[in-house]
Amino acid sequence: MTGQPARESMGRLGNGECPGSVSAPSPRAWWTSALLSGSLEAPADPYTAGAGADALAWTLAADSGAAARARGLCGGVLRRWKMAERAADVELVVSELVTNALRHGRRLHPVTGAADRHDPVQVSMLRRGPELVCAVGDRSDRMPERRDPDFQFESGRGLHLVASFCSGWGVLPVLPSGKHVWARFF
Repeated sequence: MTGQPARESMGRLGNGECPGSVSAPSPRAWWTSALLSGSLEAPADPYTAGAGADALAWTLAADSGAAARARGLCGGVLRRWKMAERAADVELVVSELVTNALRHGRRLHPVTGAADRHDPVQVSMLRRGPELVCAVGDRSDRMPERRDPDFQFESGRGLHLVASFCSGWGVLPVLPSGKHVWARFF
């Protein structure tokens, strides 16, 4: 796992700060500049880091264990930040966001059209006082789409879960391509 610098913002997408909708962060959101600047700490040992830092990021390989690694990282950091009571909600949301990034957020090869299996995802955690923001970055410009879940299918419920377990969520597009899908917890 290594740190991955974020790219410049190309604008914000959204239609309000209500849970369940894709929303844009407030232009005054304290965490957007840290997320986009790429200046987040990437600890050498992610399982012991976090006590003194207020913003951390990890780059995870795009494989079947990425969601589990993200849950473990978030849970460990929340314990060190004395926010362990939020672990179940945050771990569920981060797991859904990582799964979505792996399933829908990979860049397509320009010739073959196949998804790049080696496209990593970035998991970021930022805190200020009681507020916590978790974000998952990928290199695709494809925006998340909430669908009406169909009881016949196993997929389609992830963003509904995200909206149910956080205070708000949205997308922060970045240049030259990619985005951070974020979730905020109070």
